[in-house]
Amino acid sequence: MKIVRIVIGTIFQNGGDATRAIEIAKIIKESEPDNYNTEIIFISRGSKFEKIAEQLGFKIFKATPKMKGIKFQDDFKTKFGDIIGDKNLATEILQGEINAYKELQPDILLYGFWPIGSLAQKIVIPNVKTIAFLPLPLTETFIDYVDSFPDEIILARLPKIIQRMILKYSPKKIKLNNPAITHKSIQFAAKKLGYKEKVNNIFKMLKSDTYLINDFPVFYDTKAFSKNVIFTGPLYSKIGKEEIGDKRILDILDSQNKRLKVFCTLGSSGDKSDLLEIIKIFNKGEGQNWSGIILSPEAICPINEARNLLNNDNIYITDKFVPAKEINKKVDLVICHGGQGTLQTAITSGTPLVGIATQPEQKLNLEHLEDFGMAIRLQKWKWNSKNISNAVIKIISNEKYHNKALKLKRISEQLNTNEIIANHIWREIETISNNTQAN
Repeated sequence: MKIVRIVIGTIFQNGGDATRAIEIAKIIKESEPDNYNTEIIFISRGSKFEKIAEQLGFKIFKATPKMKGIKFQDDFKTKFGDIIGDKNLATEILQGEINAYKELQPDILLYGFWPIGSLAQKIVIPNVKTIAFLPLPLTETFIDYVDSFPDEIILARLPKIIQRMILKYSPKKIKLNNPAITHKSIQFAAKKLGYKEKVNNIFKMLKSDTYLINDFPVFYDTKAFSKNVIFTGPLYSKIGKEEIGDKRILDILDSQNKRLKVFCTLGSSGDKSDLLEIIKIFNKGEGQNWSGIILSPEAICPINEARNLLNNDNIYITDKFVPAKEINKKVDLVICHGGQGTLQTAITSGTPLVGIATQPEQKLNLEHLEDFGMAIRLQKWKWNSKNISNAVIKIISNEKYHNKALKLKRISEQLNTNEIIANHIWREIETISNNTQAN
């Protein structure tokens, strides 16, 4: 029996990164050959996903520093261009990751959108194979696909055609110094802890032996990327019960309810003001005739505050876990953030959506769907109840959005994501095992 230790480094507080990591771990175990025994360990500093991982039979390594684990932006003091917004905190977190890898000594390391994990590997276990699983193909080739500025930059308010022109004729060196991708606190931490190479952008920070890109290949010219960049198709959470047990939700989704049905979720990365603007759309105008389910998790807004703003008995606000996939299948439209898991749940349900990006990656995710024709993205400064309501009305008044959503759903059904991921990971594991035996 060959025993393989796999360590997974992620922002384990973040719903998207954590659930992608857990889904990959499940795929590895489900496709495990009879002559292998994989030990899978997640690095965590505090997260509600620890319990889920442990229930599935995986191990948790408690790295330092310990954090609240409710909202990663609060834990990391996140700000634009810096996923960790404090140099000393970044150094402490990187040192904690280094210590974890020293102790665990993995045979192979997987990491998500987690430059700390990648850099810690390069510092302390540079010969260990790495696989990065990412929502976007974050190599330097990707910079050529960015044709607009992040919402946080004033240039984003220019017409899209002008933004495209500016970026088209900007030297690649300038693009790679975009403040949205520099993460200067992490640069500082890496240098302080002995990493010699220059890592002045996220592409260098996330450098890996293999990249598993959990996105649709239809959005890219896949041949433009190197052979170690593999587009797997959608990967989103399938954790928890699949049946809807909440009677209020069942009543809203009942086929006898002829009102427009809307599902609203901002995941763990939205903020309270964004959520409150969604609630307001149901208190006036056409929204009074709609029905819906709104998620108000602790990380975003206390549920009593959300409910006190609502004046519509056809809307149900909850802070409990819900089977999002089943709800997506039964609603007419989703209002959401641009997190990959949330979008892919809507895509694979054939449901059009209105979205807001809470970070640059989410903007790109939403732009893909807007360009495809199944979504409307509202910029941060346009996210208010009037504009959200108008976007909803535009989608439900034009059949093309629903048709495009169904088209992308059909494309997703042709992709065997689990098999692609399993094949590539096990190919790497077997290469490691064969090399070990040969030595």
